[in-house]
Amino acid sequence: MAKVVVSLGMGVDSVGVLTRFLLEPETRDFDLDDLIVMTSMTGDEFSETAEHMERFVLPLMRRFSVRYVQLSRGGQLAASRYAVLDDSRQPRRMRMAGPWRLRDEQLGNGTVPQFASNRRTCSIKSKGEPLDWWKQDNLDGQPYQHVLGFSAEEGDRILKDSVYASSSRLARFPLAEWGWTRADTRGYLHEVFSTAWPRSCCVYCPFALSDPEYLAGRWRREPEGAALALLMERRSLALNHRATLFSRGSALQFAIDHRLDHVLALTEEMLHGGPWALYDVRRIYHPATDKQTRRHIATKKGAAWRSVTTLAEGTRDQMAGELHRLARSHRAEPRTDEFAITRARIRAPDVGRYPATEQFLSVGPAGVHDKQRKSFAGLWTRLVDQTSLFAA
Repeated sequence: MAKVVVSLGMGVDSVGVLTRFLLEPETRDFDLDDLIVMTSMTGDEFSETAEHMERFVLPLMRRFSVRYVQLSRGGQLAASRYAVLDDSRQPRRMRMAGPWRLRDEQLGNGTVPQFASNRRTCSIKSKGEPLDWWKQDNLDGQPYQHVLGFSAEEGDRILKDSVYASSSRLARFPLAEWGWTRADTRGYLHEVFSTAWPRSCCVYCPFALSDPEYLAGRWRREPEGAALALLMERRSLALNHRATLFSRGSALQFAIDHRLDHVLALTEEMLHGGPWALYDVRRIYHPATDKQTRRHIATKKGAAWRSVTTLAEGTRDQMAGELHRLARSHRAEPRTDEFAITRARIRAPDVGRYPATEQFLSVGPAGVHDKQRKSFAGLWTRLVDQTSLFAA
């Protein structure tokens, strides 16, 4: 019999599928000995997710002796592969974090999770890839049924999944087969467990703003997680004034609007007690490329390359003083924005004419890694020299 792999994201849909499979055997066409339930951890879930899993789902898996594999990514690079946190038919604890957390990449790069085009690249890296690598290593290329918790109203996601079809992977979407919507599954779990099942997401998930009051309640109950989200946003904004956590506004303003005073105080305490850095941030804006002719469009902005260099570290006041000193030497005027981030712009991009260059100094929480492409320095020098020559 082929193996059956259930991707358990710990949210309403996937928990609903697994629960019904176990309690209503007529809904499945496989033996439980062939079932493997898998979760890959981002490391930054709300704690109530783990609490619900340990209170309700793990006892159910122990009761039916279901194999449960808990993983995490082994490190930021693909070469690190995955780490097995637990592999048991009698799981007792949720292992919610491994050697690498999604926050490690976001904080180290000075970014927030990307929400462009509604693509969840963070989920691919922290969840999808480790699960795929484990299956490659442990299923030996044998055919398997892959069970996913896409609800009946998620036809687009089901269609998109067809791109990943292969000779060994047969995808199945039980909720769609049953005609169950998210509301149906939520009602089923409430009936079985007598509790409202929480959403599964990171404390800093940019998509959580779809239900503002629900998010505000979670942040109020877990202020440490909310403070992490605000700290992540603060680092990101120090390097890019547009890089707020949410596409429709900042996490800081969200906390202010919802009167999350404890979260704001905790965040300020973290910022005050931690080291600060003076960053040199440079960007090269490439021209866009016409998809048909492959020619550059000099009047339209394309991809951007970023270089970040830490010039100094110290207290917030020390770094502010150093920024003002360097700004004077460049004849730049420091400005402080609505997020209390001070920058001094040294080079402004020529908007509407690409390639273009940008450079500014910024003070922000320390910890962003120095990073730039190998070819960045050479291209930067050429573009700056050309600009200077053109200006002369």
